[in-house]
Amino acid sequence: MLLSRLEGVRRSGDGWRANCPNGHAKARGSLSITEADDGRILLSCFACHDAPAILRTLDLELADLFPERIRDPSPEARQRAREAFKRNGWHAALGVLGRESGIVLLAARDMLAGKTLVDDDVERLVRAADRIQHAREALA
Repeated sequence: MLLSRLEGVRRSGDGWRANCPNGHAKARGSLSITEADDGRILLSCFACHDAPAILRTLDLELADLFPERIRDPSPEARQRAREAFKRNGWHAALGVLGRESGIVLLAARDMLAGKTLVDDDVERLVRAADRIQHAREALA
């Protein structure tokens, strides 16, 4: 239901990446979507960080991300659910760090070779730095 409403959907690790539907300039591939062990859908946009707005744009509600209520309402089960959510965020953030550090490495190699970065390359490098910072914040 969720994936069919998104553009640019592709497999990525244990989940998917897609273009964020919020219409911001950094929408391409910035939305991470995964399914937790209990069936919950976890989504995070590394550009806008605004899951409620993403859901509104898709005409969905937060409840649509949960197949059913957590069956075990015990404190231990809730703690396990919180930890699973954190692990998912960490996994997505580490993926971003890996990809964006590759962009930084390519730019550094070009500069070491004496090449001048064109405007598009500088813009992409700035975007990589921004995404790395957001991923660091997600890991904190």
